[in-house]
Formats: sequence, C-alpha cells, structure tokens
Amino acid sequence: MPIGMPVGLRQLYKKQVKRRILRVLIWVRLHVPPGLRLILGILLMIGGVFSFLPVLGLWMLPAGFYIAALDVVPLWRRVRRRPAPVTSTANPSIPADLSHPAPPSLPHVPGHNPHKA
Repeated sequence: MPIGMPVGLRQLYKKQVKRRILRVLIWVRLHVPPGLRLILGILLMIGGVFSFLPVLGLWMLPAGFYIAALDVVPLWRRVRRRPAPVTSTANPSIPADLSHPAPPSLPHVPGHNPHKA
C-alpha cells in the first residue's frame, strides 16, 4: 500500500485484501482435508521464518497461521474474536446448542405427577 494513498482508496484496498484472504480460506477449507490443513499451515509458518530466501516471504507467517487456525478450534475462535460456546446449565460438560429450539415438552396428564415416586 503506497504511503501517500488517500483515505478512501486505502479503505477500499483493505476491503479487497480482506475479501481475497477470505476467498483463499474458504477454498482451503473446501479443498484441503482437515489434517493436511494443519500441516500446510505449519509449513507455511516455517517458510515465513526463512523469508530472506527468494519466493519465501513474511506473507507466509499470517497465511500459515490462518490456515492452521482452520483446524484448531480455540485458535479459530480467537482469530474470529468470538467468545467460548455457552454450556448447558444442567451439565456444563455438554455445550448448549442455541441454534435449535428446545424440544417440546410432554403433554400434562391430569392426576400424574412425574416428580413423585
């Protein structure tokens, strides 16, 4: 990004870069198997360390981080800045699925109390 770039053009440039990164991440998620994504991300980060060599560069560090984060769920939440999932109040070890409504309750039968033995 050139130093003397106007503010509006700079914002447009940032949007385009974010879109391209998102497109690459979607492509990798759809076409690269899960275990291989983590390995690919680690290899890219290692290549970024050797950025003094031709073809390799510092661009490989964030690219490797984002690709590896596709397989590491806590890391992916940190990248996307989302809080940890809500857990069930009845059993905290089970994550609560808030995307689906609760199952319908059973109809009440007169004279029957399920809490009595």
